[in-house]
Amino acid sequence: MVTPVTAGGELDELAVRRILDRFVENQLGVFVLGTTGEAASVPPEMRRRLVQLATEHVRGRVLVYAGIGDNCVSNSIKAAAEYRRAGVDAVVALLPSYYLLEAEEIRRYFEHVAQNVSGPVLVYNIPQTTRMSVPVEIVEALSGIPNIIGLKDSENAPGRFERIAEIFGDRKDFALFAGVASLSVKALRLGFTGLVPSSGNLVQVEWRELLEHARQGRWAEAEELQVKLNAVAAIFQSNRSLGQSLAALKAAMDCRGLCGPEVLPPLQRIADPDRARIKAQLEELELKP
Repeated sequence: MVTPVTAGGELDELAVRRILDRFVENQLGVFVLGTTGEAASVPPEMRRRLVQLATEHVRGRVLVYAGIGDNCVSNSIKAAAEYRRAGVDAVVALLPSYYLLEAEEIRRYFEHVAQNVSGPVLVYNIPQTTRMSVPVEIVEALSGIPNIIGLKDSENAPGRFERIAEIFGDRKDFALFAGVASLSVKALRLGFTGLVPSSGNLVQVEWRELLEHARQGRWAEAEELQVKLNAVAAIFQSNRSLGQSLAALKAAMDCRGLCGPEVLPPLQRIADPDRARIKAQLEELELKP
């Protein structure tokens, strides 16, 4: 979920509730303070308020996950405790990114987090931001820790999803979430539990339909929707850096009346001519309300 903010840099609570309502209406889980939520730029007090607002507004109707990730590990552990008290169902832990860690150091980091967090923890692999890949073998070792209950994997490396599915596909105690939206149908075919697409902020009905098609084995219909959803993502991602794509996503959401186009520093909002092009491209796709 994006983190809606006002022109003054405050949390836009009305927009937060508006977006949450759309997730709940479509029975889609909520993941706040992830990469799409600009978590690295959200100040601690705003993080706490966003988590509180999400859990209070959702009221257990869908699952709520909250990201933890700070170069100071104790800050991540403290945040996890606060978010759990606020009512999140699980925390999602990514690597601190200041130091490059080797495989054993990565294992010990997640182990340390799990031992110091009360409740479920998901391992989050996103080398686009951490500059490190969590080896599949390390994930396998970590999966033996009782409160490490799943993996969100956003690494588009050849064969990685297949290897993950090979190891964990038959395990009912370990959830697999695909963070590479363009590979969603592939991941579901392999046995992944669910998906974490940034375009889910922009369109919910189509993502719900794709999931239903997959669960019913209607793969041709799912593949057809995958093509359409890839086109949605291309509107805000193509030829842009990760940060620029987040600003473009918010501009697209502004066009749909979901939240404003503002982003947090160091990101910059999309220029008006770009917003106009985004609006025209969205209209061409004839998305559902």
